[in-house]
Amino acid sequence: MVKVLFIVGFVLLGLVLIRFVASGSRQSVTPTHRIAAASVEPTHQNTAVKQAINSKFQTKLVQTLKQDNYSGSAIIYDNGQQVASYNAGYANYLSRIKNQANTMYEIDSIQKSITGVLVMQQVAKRQLALSDRLNKFYPNVPGSQNITIRQMLNMTSGLIMTGPVGPMVAKTDTQIIQSDISRVHYLRVMHGRWNYQAINFNLLCGILEKITHQSYQQLFYEQIIERLHLQRTAFAYKLPNSTIAATGYDGLIGKNQKLIYTKPSVRNQALEQDELGTGQVYMSVGDLYRVESAIVSGKIVPLQLLQQLYQGGSYSKYEAGFYTHKQVKSANGSGYGFESSIHISPNGKNAVILLSNYQEPLFRVRSLAQKFDYLLFN
Repeated sequence: MVKVLFIVGFVLLGLVLIRFVASGSRQSVTPTHRIAAASVEPTHQNTAVKQAINSKFQTKLVQTLKQDNYSGSAIIYDNGQQVASYNAGYANYLSRIKNQANTMYEIDSIQKSITGVLVMQQVAKRQLALSDRLNKFYPNVPGSQNITIRQMLNMTSGLIMTGPVGPMVAKTDTQIIQSDISRVHYLRVMHGRWNYQAINFNLLCGILEKITHQSYQQLFYEQIIERLHLQRTAFAYKLPNSTIAATGYDGLIGKNQKLIYTKPSVRNQALEQDELGTGQVYMSVGDLYRVESAIVSGKIVPLQLLQQLYQGGSYSKYEAGFYTHKQVKSANGSGYGFESSIHISPNGKNAVILLSNYQEPLFRVRSLAQKFDYLLFN
């Protein structure tokens, strides 16, 4: 009994931090100094989105990010047109490769918003219902008879993990999920209350694989990459042999640009595979906009089904990968030397996207993205 009370107290304390963070399931804690900007380049990505650079947006974007010594790519869309872009810092400092418009960055937990709509596709096909219980698919998960698909999407299932998701060696999706199940706990007191736990989306991916008889990677490729004709999107453990994928960096104390890039984040295939459906994809800013605008505008699943998907959230407003408000939906990611944030209007026409390959404490990129809300969502 004492042990249970201790766990509950620990979780409740952690909720305060989790609510503030709202980031990826694995994060690095780093000092607060940022990278000096290395380059500013116009966006030349080949997409169907119209470009019409607007001096108001461009000036605001450059001033805000340059002042922050931002390393990464950023883009703003207004009424469906690309109106501003900014690229700065090094994608790979050792090779002196600069970040560009087509550079791919790990999007971390933003991937959950994509997994959420893949789940809703199966609801549309009547292969799944948001009211289905977890025990229909994984009866050996503690408390599964009480947990619905919607609660898993909204992080209100009551499930918590001891340690990170997945094993420490590369395994199959099924083995990853079984590893999770062996270490997951159900806290009845947290059932129906928001608690950001990646295990929910790991299990949702397992359910998708059971229903579709496809791997999550196959499903993602067919329904997202191929369907939307994405050219700068790949799974972290299958990155192309090219220079377009950025290296993630952790912050170092000091302002010397030559020293600031001396701590690249170490990549680990096992960890990348463990982030099943939760943070294992690299994208360019252009591809990310194409995906998220397609999702919220009803091009992946019909709008009436999206209205069902994005409801029933907790005080956190977290619903199937997005923090949902009347004027804007947002998603954030952090981990492996990357930080990311997207704010997008419900119709997908207005958006600001920041993808950075430099990770520091306090999730600075999320705060930076909020500085553009008054221009785009009022």
